[in-house]
Amino acid sequence: MRKALIVSLISLAAAGVASAQQEPFRDPQGQAHLNQTPSPSQAQRNNHNQPPTPTPTTTPVPRCADLAVTTLGFVSSVPGGPPLAPGEVALQYDVHNAGTSMYVAPSGASQALSLEYTTPGGVHQVAATPLPPAPSGTTQASALGVTLAQGQSWRGYMRMSFPEAARRWPLRLRINFAQSSSPYAARISDCDPDNDEVVVPRSQLPPAPQPAG
Repeated sequence: MRKALIVSLISLAAAGVASAQQEPFRDPQGQAHLNQTPSPSQAQRNNHNQPPTPTPTTTPVPRCADLAVTTLGFVSSVPGGPPLAPGEVALQYDVHNAGTSMYVAPSGASQALSLEYTTPGGVHQVAATPLPPAPSGTTQASALGVTLAQGQSWRGYMRMSFPEAARRWPLRLRINFAQSSSPYAARISDCDPDNDEVVVPRSQLPPAPQPAG
């Protein structure tokens, strides 16, 4: 009988092993959910929670003229021009179109350069000259329209009798833009007003006159 009991227990154990081998494998709780591929509708809901992808934009480059003035120093003679009078000097200048389009002044309008300094009593003009400089031996034709292409320059000389008072105050060379008769264009467009005037370095000032005797 004891032998029969042992045989019975062995049979039950074998039956349990066979049953376990036939039962399908089951994931731990939640593991199967993590391994699932989201459905299209679920992926669409998830995308709504993500920030939108920024669209690259290009800022358009403004198209306008930009006249910039530069001083090139005082000289005692003007190449190709009439001799300077006693006590007269000339300031060489360069006005450059550093903008992205052509400078255009309407017919009948004119632009000019002025050399000036400011004291507590106000602004004092030392000299002025029209732009563009008139060719040697001709007069300025302000009735005609004026253009200056991008990257081009006006170069010329401003003649003057230099006052001694101008040595005591900062000198500046300034562009006076052409004025249009049209109410829609009172001033020519200019990209950068900061280079419309420049301080004349003291190192460029003409030599002081020597006392007589």
